[in-house]
Amino acid sequence: MSSFRICEASWTKSVATELKTACERLQSLSETSGTILPRIPVVSEVAERLRNLPQANYKPGKVDLNATAREIRDASASGLTLTRKQLRDAAWCLWSTQPALAEAGDVLGVLLREWEVADKPRFFRSLASAFLQSYAKDQVARDQVARSLQSLSSRWPGPWSDIHKRFAIFDLERGPVELALEVVSSGRSPVEIFRDFGLGDIVAHGGLTEAVVAALLRDLAYESDHERRLELVEKYALKNGKVAFHGQGPAIVEALLRPFVNKGADLNVQDQFLALIVKAFDDPRLRPTNWVSLPHKDLVLGWLTRQSLRQFLDVVDATTVDFDAKRMWKYRRAFWEGMYNFYRKEGFSVETWVAFGAQGQREAKRIFGNAGFATLSTDGKPVSSDHAVLLFKVADCVIADWNHNGKCHIWSSARQQSAPTFYNRNYGSNDVQIFVGQGHHETSTELTWGHGGSDTYSWQRKLADRLAKIVGKRVPESAFKVGR
Repeated sequence: MSSFRICEASWTKSVATELKTACERLQSLSETSGTILPRIPVVSEVAERLRNLPQANYKPGKVDLNATAREIRDASASGLTLTRKQLRDAAWCLWSTQPALAEAGDVLGVLLREWEVADKPRFFRSLASAFLQSYAKDQVARDQVARSLQSLSSRWPGPWSDIHKRFAIFDLERGPVELALEVVSSGRSPVEIFRDFGLGDIVAHGGLTEAVVAALLRDLAYESDHERRLELVEKYALKNGKVAFHGQGPAIVEALLRPFVNKGADLNVQDQFLALIVKAFDDPRLRPTNWVSLPHKDLVLGWLTRQSLRQFLDVVDATTVDFDAKRMWKYRRAFWEGMYNFYRKEGFSVETWVAFGAQGQREAKRIFGNAGFATLSTDGKPVSSDHAVLLFKVADCVIADWNHNGKCHIWSSARQQSAPTFYNRNYGSNDVQIFVGQGHHETSTELTWGHGGSDTYSWQRKLADRLAKIVGKRVPESAFKVGR
């Protein structure tokens, strides 16, 4: 027994039962005077019975597997017959040792032939265990070994045979797909499925789980239940909110967003998906390099643009307590929603970003979770905790609209030196305004205008006219009428 270790927690009960039986037999022998010792020592008999427990998988312990691999390679090259111990240990020398015997085609052929005619199932169980623990797309000789395992599984009944019959785990194409379907239907992870067959955590760290998740993601890309899709991706494809398996980022985004390509999503659903996507891959406006290889970037940008506009409108609405200010805010909301919807519909590029004072920052986190925004600090014009600034860009025109009694500032071009840069994490008050003082300010390239006459649509018409001159398309008044 010292040369073997039990690998799976699920075997504990069976092992304990065998050891208890052995102890009882030894005690009985010691109490019976003159009893002849059994031909096979009790400890050896128990060791053999443990090896033959149907759910057990053994890996050599306290053995130099690299040395074992060299011995097997040399013996095979010399035409020597391999010992039972070498055949027993060889499965663990196929992929994880130096040399890796799977890379030596002649040696692998000898081993597979020996295992196929072996008179005990433990060689099959060891091969199955080693194969699953080293499972990977680039696993050497995986097709050849998988075919051998399919053949052996029909010969030796037990957990490995049962799980292959149910899920075709030794079929490299069908296996991951069948397991993925079971994950969806039962809610069990691949590890839990193997545990239920008495095979413990054998796939906890191998590549089979990765292959199952890949198959799952391909299937989820056609799942119409958004909540279900989000739940399964978060549970199986992510770990602590990040990609669980290297290289699966594009498949995750495809699974999450493909159903929305030709069918929109309501705002609550957008927020739920954005929260998960931004945590896993970061905001593409802030970390564009993270999105170079990811699909549906334009869709995400569109959702984020709308979300930033909603942040400004909803957070300011929530932090405004003055009755008159709150009454007038509906005109501001109608104007910016109308601008956004019209220019997006007309095919113009639209970007939005928002900066908050301290109170707005707290409210934004409460309402929108981890959605991105900038902080607003005093740099010239004093900034109060409930101040907020909407940055709105249509075509090349940049707008900064302050809440409360703040003004709206328009730069004809983002290339103007004083125009604010989008997606900074902090803005001083001077960064997001043109003119400070009483009245308005207007030149051929700049405009600062107050929000007087909301209910008569005075400032709204002024801004709409200015934008029309810059971008060449005027937003009709009906687009920003309250109650439209």
